[in-house]
Amino acid sequence: MMVGNAKKAGGKERSPTPLALALSLLFWACLAQAAELAIVSTHRAILPAMKAVAALRPTSSEATVVASGDCATSRAGLYLVVRPSRSKPAANLRTCTPKHGTRLALGIPLIDPSIASVPANSVNWTDEDRISSVVKLPTIGYVWIRRRYESDTEDPREGRRESVFFLLSSSKDAVRLDADCTNPTFAQRDGWIALSCARELAADHMLHELRVFEQATAKAIFTAARCREPRFETAEELSCQAESVDADGRLQLAAKRLRFRHQM
Repeated sequence: MMVGNAKKAGGKERSPTPLALALSLLFWACLAQAAELAIVSTHRAILPAMKAVAALRPTSSEATVVASGDCATSRAGLYLVVRPSRSKPAANLRTCTPKHGTRLALGIPLIDPSIASVPANSVNWTDEDRISSVVKLPTIGYVWIRRRYESDTEDPREGRRESVFFLLSSSKDAVRLDADCTNPTFAQRDGWIALSCARELAADHMLHELRVFEQATAKAIFTAARCREPRFETAEELSCQAESVDADGRLQLAAKRLRFRHQM
């Protein structure tokens, strides 16, 4: 994925509007509570699934796209157009029951509303660029990587953006850690979350900024430049791979240990 303007990371998040996102999350929270969803159609790629939803919108505003792997009885790797099942499904009607810990169960949209605005001639966009993901953290909660589109005609990334959120059990309690975090890696321990994001390019290499957040407030309490792959070592220290680029443009990584907080 291109990171041509990685130095702009952390800038103002302009699209979609907060209201549009709130309405989307409300819809998905309601969808997650449905015991079963009726499967309208199945697709191998995102764009045909999005077109199928658009075709249904005049008669079914509740149709949306989910990943088949988020359904308890479906095999992964497909995209399903679904809508809430209002009555007991017929015997031949395929259904999706949300699987615990997935985007669908957590009320997280698979496709951010802004993705519908990606220009049709953006040939470098892939299915992976269009779908958001969720990762279970080792102790508690989840990291939500919200992939979205932001219109910028001069952008080498063609508008790709990745916001990173932390949530406990639902998108309704999500707090944003970073507005635009390319190539994220993260770690968690004792109420702290470490997150590294690409912030600049040197030669052809992404260089990262590492921050440690207080989990309860999402407040950043420590920052280190040019460090990736955080790992908590103790209650006060973490390690990372310190980055540098030599005169020949080769990336050099070296293990580094940092104290991120003082003994209380």
